[in-house]
Amino acid sequence: PFNDHKILVPKWEAHKKAINDAYEPGKFTTLIAYEWTAMPEGQNLHRNVFFRDDKGPDMPYTSMDSNQPEDLWTYLEYQRGLGHENFSISHNGNISNSLMYAPFDSEGQPLTKRYAERRALNEPATEIMQVKSVSETHPGLSPNDEFANYELFYNGLIGSRPKVVSRIDYGFIRQALINGLEHEQKLGANPFKFGIVSGADSHSALSINEEFNFTGPHNISDDTPKKRLSGAAISTGSPAITLSSAGSTAVWAPENTREAIFDAIKRKETYGTSGTYIRLRFFGGWDYSKNLVKDKNFVEKAYKSGVPMGADLPAKPKRAKAPAFAVWAVKDPDSGNLDRVQIVKGWQAAGHGHEQVYDVVWADADNRKPDAKTGKLPPVGNTVDIKNATYENSIGDTQLSAMWTDPDFDPSLHAVYYVRVLEIPTPRWSTYDAKTLGIDPPAGYPATQQERAWSSPIWYTPDPRIAAKKEYEAVVHGVVASESKKK
Repeated sequence: PFNDHKILVPKWEAHKKAINDAYEPGKFTTLIAYEWTAMPEGQNLHRNVFFRDDKGPDMPYTSMDSNQPEDLWTYLEYQRGLGHENFSISHNGNISNSLMYAPFDSEGQPLTKRYAERRALNEPATEIMQVKSVSETHPGLSPNDEFANYELFYNGLIGSRPKVVSRIDYGFIRQALINGLEHEQKLGANPFKFGIVSGADSHSALSINEEFNFTGPHNISDDTPKKRLSGAAISTGSPAITLSSAGSTAVWAPENTREAIFDAIKRKETYGTSGTYIRLRFFGGWDYSKNLVKDKNFVEKAYKSGVPMGADLPAKPKRAKAPAFAVWAVKDPDSGNLDRVQIVKGWQAAGHGHEQVYDVVWADADNRKPDAKTGKLPPVGNTVDIKNATYENSIGDTQLSAMWTDPDFDPSLHAVYYVRVLEIPTPRWSTYDAKTLGIDPPAGYPATQQERAWSSPIWYTPDPRIAAKKEYEAVVHGVVASESKKK
C-alpha cells in the first residue's frame, strides 16, 4: 500500500506544497526533498534526495521500487533530463555494515570507472553526524587519533534484536576519502569525492542539535529525560542513551535562497558540526601569504589565489614545494570556547592508505606546548561541573586561525585534507537529563564531550609525469637493491 500511486501521489503533492508555502527567500529556505530508506537486512543505505526547482518530480523513487543505490541514480539522472536538478546525500555509513563506502557495487562486483563517475555525480555530499552517531572514523580504523572515539554508541543494524553490531571497515568517511584516492589512481575516477554535511534524522520535527535542549528524535519513545535514561529500547532497537544530539550543516553561499544553497552543497562548499554553530573557513593554495588569515580581505584573497573547502587544488607550480592551507574558526556564542584546530590528511603510497592528524593552532598556545617526544598536545582542561551540568568558558579561545603548510608533502602522491575543530569539554545531553532527574549520569557513557566541526575536504592530484617518475625510480631502486643483495 505504501507504493500505491493513488495514495502516494496526493501525499507527495501535499508535501511539495507545504515546502513551497514555507519558503521565504532570504529568511527561511526550504528545498523539495525526501528520504530514500533502503535498508536491506537492517543495513543502512539511506539517502536524502534534494531538488533545486519548485516543482520537483511527479513521483518520488522509493526503496520499495529498489534498494540498490545505482537504481536511485538512474531515477535522478532521468529527472535531471526532465529539468529537475537534483542530488542525493548518503547518511549513517556507520551502521551500513560496511556497505556505504565499499569497494564493490550492489551486485558484489568490483567498482568500475562508470560506477565511480555516477556516484560522484549523483552524491556530492555525505553525512558525518546525526542522532544515530558519528561516521567520521573509528578507533579501530584510526588508532593514533586520540579524538576518534566520539559518539559511537549507536552501532547496531537498524531494528536488529538482539543487536547485530555493524562492521566498520567500509562504513566511515575518513577511510572512504583515503580509499577514494586509490580508486582515482586505478579507475581514473573517485566515487568518494564528497563534501561533508551533518543532520538530525529526527522523527519529531523538532530541532534537537543543542545538548542542553535535547528532546529525543522519536516522539513518545524518548520525549522525556526519564525515558531517555531508562535503558529501554526505542523503535530502532537500541536504547535512547545511545543516541546523539543532532548535527548541523553549514553552507557558504552568496545568499539564503533555494538555488544558492543547492548550488553550494553541489560544489561541496559545506561543513558539518556535532550541533554547535561554529563558523569555519578552509582554503588551500600554492601562493598564499604567510599572514593571509590576518588580512582584512582574507576571504576575498583566499578565493582569488586558491580554492575553498570542497575543491581540488590547482596544478602544482614548478616552484612550489608544498600546498598552504588557511584555516579560521570562531566559536558558537552559545557553546564552549575552542580547544584546537586540526588538519586531517589522508594519502596513498605503495598501494596502502595512510592518515595523519596535525594540530595546527590551539588555545593557550603560550603555556601549552606539544610533548617533545610524542608531539602530543596536552588537553585544554575541563571546567564542567557534572552534578550541576554547567561549565565555564574560562579556558579555550573564542577564535583560532592559522596558515599551515604540509611538512610531509610528497608531490607524487594523491592526498586529501580536511579540518576538524574541537571545542572545550561541555556536558553531554545525558548529563543535563541526569541533573533534571536529580541522579548521576548513566554509567558507561561520558558525562562530558568535546563538540566539533568537520570541513569538506580539499584534494591534491599529482601531475602524472611526477607520479610516473617516482614509480620508475622506485622500481630502479628495487632492482639495484636486489642485484646488490645477490652479489
